[in-house]
Amino acid sequence: MKNPFSSGGARKATQVSGLQSVPDGAQMIPMEVKKQYEEKPIHLYHPTPYNVITVLRKRKQEHDLLVCGWYLDTLREHGVVKGLVYRAVTAEEDKEHVTTELKKLDKDASIQFSP
Repeated sequence: MKNPFSSGGARKATQVSGLQSVPDGAQMIPMEVKKQYEEKPIHLYHPTPYNVITVLRKRKQEHDLLVCGWYLDTLREHGVVKGLVYRAVTAEEDKEHVTTELKKLDKDASIQFSP
């Protein structure tokens, strides 16, 4: 489709990214739940497999933290984002690492790992 305001030729329509279903071993955080948390997440460096673990901070209780896991993609239905897909933190060693790092940031943190 050609943009009438551009001087270039017609461009191929771009594909909307996102998953149609949640892959095995992953979980979805619905957008309704995500809205209960601050917009900017906390990212903790972790060397494997995707470098950072995403943690959400509750808007009204700043010490309540939800550990989502490693971000994979968005879940979309008909182009509308329904949720964010994460690979959960399941290994005890990884959970201990996350807990230690979050306690350094907030000593009073109440940490919840997503199922």
